[in-house]
Amino acid sequence: MTEAGKRLFVGIKVSSTLQNELNSPAPGTEYYFEKNNPDYLQVVNLGDDKLIGRYVKDGYPVASIGDVSRNVCSIIRRITRGRRVEEREVHIYTS
Repeated sequence: MTEAGKRLFVGIKVSSTLQNELNSPAPGTEYYFEKNNPDYLQVVNLGDDKLIGRYVKDGYPVASIGDVSRNVCSIIRRITRGRRVEEREVHIYTS
């Protein structure tokens, strides 16, 4: 296992449109992503891409990945005043 120590990140790429919405989030929703609180969403840079989503802990059950995906979509919908995020837009990345 030469890749031990890498973390899995479940999230979506931040487009310019999404970035504009993150710059002007729905009132009272900043805490969902601003301080990179691991209980909510984090904004990270991975290579040339900027992503918003959540890290999952080592040994996270595969059956629960769908729950994380739906949670990411739900929180982004709140932050952006209803922006529709399809589950197929959510990907798993390694850091």
